[in-house]
Amino acid sequence: MRGLAPRSLLQLVLMAFLLVLLPLILLVYQNSRSLEQVIGLAQDGIEGAVRDTRRASDMNDLALDMERTIRRYAVLEDPELRLSYLRLLERYRSALDGQLVAVDAGTLTTSLPRLLIELVDLAQADGAQIRQRAAIFDQFNALTLQLDQLTREQVDVRIQQVRQHVLQLRRQLWWLSTALGGASLLLVLLFTYLIIRPVRQLERCILSLGAGIEPDDRPIRGPAELVALGERLQWLHLRLRELEAQKLQFLRHLSHELKTPLASLREGADLLLERVTGPLTPEQEEICDLLVHNSFRLQGLIEQLLDYNRVQQVQVFKQRVDVRPLLEQSLNAHRLTIEGKGMQVQLEVEDAEPIADAHRLKLVLDNLISNAVNYGDRGGLIQIRAVQAGDSYTLSVANSGQPIPEQDKARIFEPFVQGSQERKGVLKGSGIGLSIAREAAISMAGTLRLNDDSGLVCFELNLPASTDIDKDKIDE
Repeated sequence: MRGLAPRSLLQLVLMAFLLVLLPLILLVYQNSRSLEQVIGLAQDGIEGAVRDTRRASDMNDLALDMERTIRRYAVLEDPELRLSYLRLLERYRSALDGQLVAVDAGTLTTSLPRLLIELVDLAQADGAQIRQRAAIFDQFNALTLQLDQLTREQVDVRIQQVRQHVLQLRRQLWWLSTALGGASLLLVLLFTYLIIRPVRQLERCILSLGAGIEPDDRPIRGPAELVALGERLQWLHLRLRELEAQKLQFLRHLSHELKTPLASLREGADLLLERVTGPLTPEQEEICDLLVHNSFRLQGLIEQLLDYNRVQQVQVFKQRVDVRPLLEQSLNAHRLTIEGKGMQVQLEVEDAEPIADAHRLKLVLDNLISNAVNYGDRGGLIQIRAVQAGDSYTLSVANSGQPIPEQDKARIFEPFVQGSQERKGVLKGSGIGLSIAREAAISMAGTLRLNDDSGLVCFELNLPASTDIDKDKIDE
């Protein structure tokens, strides 16, 4: 079968059209043959019925003409009348021979020919003998009429048989049409599956590449073009994975390499601010403050790069995690900014423990709270809620402020992508905070999504909830 299978998409499509049309062509051919057969049966039946019925009617007329002619001969004894009688008798004999071949006459097959012999002898008699034996024509006419009636009955039977045969052919055509139509439909479904299956496999591979997850490593089975495309997608996946590894390695080296000169810069700036080297002028003190603030900013960016790298590589340890202390730590880290902007914090946390990695959950909370603080309005609201519903634990961080533009919602979780919305914090972000949060949520079998249905800018984190699960199973 593999040797007969088409090797290209064009061959597969052409084979599909050919095999789907083949039952339809057979159906048209069979219908034409059946139609010719029906026409032939109807034509033969009609011609035979007309011919036999007309012959039987002619025989009745000939019998009456024979009787009138022989009676006239008995009176006039004209030789011409005798010859005319014999000619009529011969015509009747010829018609009778054809009728007995076409009709099952039963006893009439012997009685009528025997009676014709007597009628031939009657032509040799004189007028008186003919008048005495004229009663033979009553029997002759009765038998001829009986033959006519028998012919009409058998013609009706033959017509009924033709009608039954036509009905049978029609039923056969219906069954054949249903069978061949079903075969065509099955072939259509089969070739649709053969074409769609590799396309669906390619679609899943493309979606896996777009989602950043490991695609199915099973080879594409189908036409050569689609198989080659699947191989190219597999090569693309390997190449993207290689590039991702190079990117992570670059971030790791870059982050560590930047930390050493950054420590020296911060230490030197701190020494200058502490006036270890002597007093500073106001301009010099302003420059030192600028160095300190930018060193803090650079340190934050480096730590975010390290967090992004750590989320990509470090193993996940799932356990029951108490969320409230982690929230308090994150809020304390941003306390000065919250107080400086006059923001209010509403904290509603149920006494429930999700199943998560404590370090990664802390990363998610830090980034969500930092996002809410930096993009929230002055004097605005930060609303943090955590509820458990069944086996799902939902934690939402919302802030009042400018809504996220529609064009930014689709890419807000992509790494190194910053929206068009103005950041209101002291330091400019790197664009990977929400990406780190989403990657951390996914690694803990959870989800992170934007939900602005409440009128606030709200991010919802969904994690598996700890119910009655065994502690050993959680650790596994």
